[in-house]
Amino acid sequence: MKKEDIIFGDWQRWLFGEAPPSFVGETAVRALLIFTFMLLIMRLMGRRMKGQMSVTELAVVLTLGAVIAGPMQIPTAGLLPSFVVLVALLFMHRFTNWLAYKSRPMELVQQGDAAVLVRDGLLDLPAMQRQGLSQEQLFGQLRNQNIAQLGELRRVYFEANGRLSLYKLPEPQPGLSVLPREDAPPAAISGPAQHKQVCATCGQVAAPTDHAGGRCLRCESQNWVPASLVKTGKEGEE
Repeated sequence: MKKEDIIFGDWQRWLFGEAPPSFVGETAVRALLIFTFMLLIMRLMGRRMKGQMSVTELAVVLTLGAVIAGPMQIPTAGLLPSFVVLVALLFMHRFTNWLAYKSRPMELVQQGDAAVLVRDGLLDLPAMQRQGLSQEQLFGQLRNQNIAQLGELRRVYFEANGRLSLYKLPEPQPGLSVLPREDAPPAAISGPAQHKQVCATCGQVAAPTDHAGGRCLRCESQNWVPASLVKTGKEGEE
């Protein structure tokens, strides 16, 4: 379109672009046909596409969006090429899933592997750094699963699909509270958490001689807070 063809008061161009008004009805029919075909393709891709997606499946979905955008709205674009691309994506998706089933290395390349973020109430800081996950992001997900402090946890796995899998200790131990600082419980006045301090960086529970003006023996941080023994669904300290 030339510059002189752009007129601010040209309402037909605003509403219909360069296509004739009759193309509006055709757009609706195109959208209906592509939507129906997309439902068929997504059904053939399997149940995984309806759940939490892997990286490969997310790439397929983004590609699907790019494929169907043009034929829905551009008068000069035909439907058949987009249908061919959709079928090709279906076969490619099925083929890569077959390769992942047959080969563990190929599965790791496509989908990644689970990472351990918490071990016996302690944060695995190198693993969090590799996954690009901050402490607050992890704590937010733990709070969504009703976890009050790290001492409740034996393992936390960061799955390949982006979800967290939690395995709790039989009996909670003193640990680092995952609540925001302004809502963190006060220091315990009795019980196992009394007089105990915990590293606010990695969750290491230390003896008084470890944190008295010194660095954490595990991560070398000097940020100490009172240890918490709040249990999930309970109020106060034990």
